[in-house]
Amino acid sequence: MSVLSAICGLAVAPVSTSPSPPALVADSGCFTIYKLQHEVGAETYVWSRAAGGRTLTTRWAFRYLGSDVRLETTLETTDNGRPLRLRSLGQTSTLTDVDLSVELNAARATVRDRGGTRTEPASGEVFPIHHYPPVALEEALLRFWLARGRPAAVPLAPAGAASFELRGSDTLTLAAGPVVARRYSVSGLLWGRQSMWATSDGRIVAVVNGDAELDRFEAVRGGFESQLATFVRGAVRDGLEELQAIARRTAPVREGDYAIVGARLIDGTGAPPVDDAVVVVRAGRIAAVGPRGSVQIPKGTAVIDARGETMIPGLWDMHVHFEQVEWPVAQLAAGVTTARDVGNELELAVGLRDAIRSGRALGPRMLLAGLIDGAPGGLGVQLAGTPDEARAMVRRYHDAGCEQIKVYQSVPPPLVSVIAAEAHRLGMTVTGHVPTGMNAFQFVEAGADQINHVGFVLAVMTPPPQPGQPRAPVDLASSDARRAIAFLLEHHTVLDPTLARSEENAHPKDSLLAAYEPGAAKAPPELAEVLNASGSPGDVAARRMAGLARALPIVNALRAAGIPIVAGTDLVVPGHSIARELELEVRGGFTPMQAIQAATIVPARVMKLDGESGTIEPGKRADLVLLDGDPLTNISEVRRVHAVVTGGKMFLPAPLWRSVGFAP
Repeated sequence: MSVLSAICGLAVAPVSTSPSPPALVADSGCFTIYKLQHEVGAETYVWSRAAGGRTLTTRWAFRYLGSDVRLETTLETTDNGRPLRLRSLGQTSTLTDVDLSVELNAARATVRDRGGTRTEPASGEVFPIHHYPPVALEEALLRFWLARGRPAAVPLAPAGAASFELRGSDTLTLAAGPVVARRYSVSGLLWGRQSMWATSDGRIVAVVNGDAELDRFEAVRGGFESQLATFVRGAVRDGLEELQAIARRTAPVREGDYAIVGARLIDGTGAPPVDDAVVVVRAGRIAAVGPRGSVQIPKGTAVIDARGETMIPGLWDMHVHFEQVEWPVAQLAAGVTTARDVGNELELAVGLRDAIRSGRALGPRMLLAGLIDGAPGGLGVQLAGTPDEARAMVRRYHDAGCEQIKVYQSVPPPLVSVIAAEAHRLGMTVTGHVPTGMNAFQFVEAGADQINHVGFVLAVMTPPPQPGQPRAPVDLASSDARRAIAFLLEHHTVLDPTLARSEENAHPKDSLLAAYEPGAAKAPPELAEVLNASGSPGDVAARRMAGLARALPIVNALRAAGIPIVAGTDLVVPGHSIARELELEVRGGFTPMQAIQAATIVPARVMKLDGESGTIEPGKRADLVLLDGDPLTNISEVRRVHAVVTGGKMFLPAPLWRSVGFAP
């Protein structure tokens, strides 16, 4: 048990399983905070008596990828639990700040949020809470809901409403004896659904959800840390059930055998477009394709009139993290039919992949890169400190059906060659970040086949900077740049530059992300809040945006030299940002056709799946996108998805978007 876990275990008050009415009693406790099941910090809370009521004070502190996150929240209530005022100051993630006060008085709520003040109507049934809140504040909300007879929803201030759905119960086996915890699915506190375990008197035992970083997040009451695996499995099970419910509610508009007639065809091979094309789909495959006059449609085959539309191959996103079950549905709505998950909790990634593969859930076909980081302070729980540990982790991912290994930032450099050798022995490839202490040349020489993020490549295209000085801009005519390009070409190294993620990180923090990525304007409110908190302040933003502008033509130069460039988004706007990636590629000098190929045939070749995907040709999977526009004229037309076909099943995007909270 870690020091933080020990603190939590000592601080926790006894957990009651009594069915007595919930009450806000004087107590204290602690929750251990995890990211991807790796302990990163703790939340402590204290309920104290005050004149005429009670006060809840929560503090959380965790460290993630070298950054500290601190949050302090105070909730004042009456003796019977009716909230009076809330004050929350700090951060909910490394990206998102909170500076919020809510005061409830009679029938009004006064909200002070980031310097602005507003007053609005509010009944006595309103609960003050912000998105991605501390767990103890959620517990107060849960008890508020229980005390009011479990209404369908609880209105929140400053905005929104929360709802609780009982999904079942789990018996938790502890040293002191079994504890029965009710398992809830909670909506309205964050994007998507949160899994929550609580006793009958409303004491939260654990929560599992995506957080304001869009990462996988777990918080477990002190004394219950041994049950983390139970909570992880339960959250995956309930999330997959919700995803399957979405699939049942969102039937394909066409499946089986049919023909799409009249569209302008961009087949992905690089050949000129074909006007008035015919594509015959049979049993999930492309049976025939070509101009109308050259393709015979079998008698009795249903015909879909696609005149005025453009057809392209289903898109690939080569850098996703599906750490919430809502992600794959959003990706499919945007026309993504294949996605590579490059770092996730194995239980969730495998569960999503298998549910989609079996047809029980909707989403792109998933390819998996299993994450390995360095011990003891890395990301996730697959942490390697020795060669034997590294090999064992590679074998575990191989046995789970992963195609690749993803090396992360703190893997000790000597272990990269160990990981790569074992992966290659098992027929897997290696991608990832260049670990601290190595450069891109050394990473590739150690056996890496691919690199995530363009910054690692830019760093070897210029001389090392002098201490305390910024790195010089890349000069493509310089010997350093020419050497780097020749090296990557010689080693057949693949790059997914994640330009959209770079833009999200770089853009001015005081401007809405939608000014750069229009899809952010369609995000549900809880997610939009997170997206609009991204970016960089002042002069930092100006410097980073200038750096991005310089990087775009360099990525194009790498492509022109023959280095495979694949489109990948990372954690930006679910679904929408694949289009932003292609827009940025075109801004850097790609032709629209080259950008489309970076999201179709190039990744298919890289993953050795070009025999069945990446282009619209006979015998391949029927993965197609119909667009209401021509992306060869304007690459942004890839945003105008009319229909998406995955494995022969055709879906309209609007129901998919709505099912995960987005505006169509």
